[in-house]
Order: sequence, then C-alpha cells, then structure tokens
Amino acid sequence: MKKTIISILLISLVSSGLLRGQNVTKQVGLRTGYRGGIFYQLTSDAGNAEAGYQAMLSFNNNGIQLTGLKIIYETSISEISPDLFFAWGYGGHLGFIYSDHVGFLGERYNFRGDRFCPLVGADGWISAEYRFRDIPLNVSLNLKPFVEITVPAFVKIMPGDLGISVSYVF
Repeated sequence: MKKTIISILLISLVSSGLLRGQNVTKQVGLRTGYRGGIFYQLTSDAGNAEAGYQAMLSFNNNGIQLTGLKIIYETSISEISPDLFFAWGYGGHLGFIYSDHVGFLGERYNFRGDRFCPLVGADGWISAEYRFRDIPLNVSLNLKPFVEITVPAFVKIMPGDLGISVSYVF
C-alpha cells in the first residue's frame, strides 16, 4: 500500500508540469479540520480566474487519505480587500482506515478487532483566502464537505469539515 501511495504522489508531482501558464505559484502548507493534513498546491492563470491543483495527505483513524482538488480562484473581493480571494472547487479522495468500528447515521457498528477498511469519496471546496503581499504566506478559511464510501458498505456524509489552512508560497 505504501508503494501505491508513493507512486500516486510521484505521478501527481510529475504531471504537475503539464500546467501551462506564465505565472505558476507553488504552495506547501497545513490544513486543520476534521480531515486536515499537509498539502501541496500549484496555481496558475486560467482566463479571468486562477486554477489551482491541490494534493493533500491526511492521517486519521490509523489510516491515510490522499485528496486531490481542483480549486478555482475568482477575482479578489476588492470591496473588502484586494488581497482577499474567494475560491470554490471539487475533487475526490481515496485511502484506508484501520478501525474496530464504523459509524453510520449516528449508529456505531463494532467489529471483532481492528479491520482494514478502504474508502473512496467525493469532495467539495469553498474558501476565502487572504494573500499577504510582504511575506510569502497565505491564510484560508475553508469548508470541505465530502461524501465517502467505506468498503464494509457504509456511507459517511460530512457537510461541515471547516478548517483553516496556512501555506508558504514559493
């Protein structure tokens, strides 16, 4: 499983060179929240907006999830600040957990010992991001709702994965 995750990360980093744009910015950072983790993002101009591609690695429930997102940055919210940007996006995630139980609709279903549970899901993204001009730092308040299916046939819906992201821009 480790080889598969490392292969996916390498493929995403190598294929990131396919972004065609004059100004490509890279970010690396941390996201808090229910499904927080470390992320790497590439952003470039795309018509009247900016498009970003984010890969995030999360660790929870004794497992690992890899999330890929496409994020569209609309024009800045200049009425408030020219450095404040609204963004929306979509993507998906896959991974696994080791757990002795699974929750579904407020109920808890117990297993006999820990069980390997692969999962796959779809993600959304809405954020307000502030970009500092004098230092290479971005801070974002974001909402990442998701739906996932865990292989023992359980569906998890998380409409309110609210988080704060802090990233270094280079």
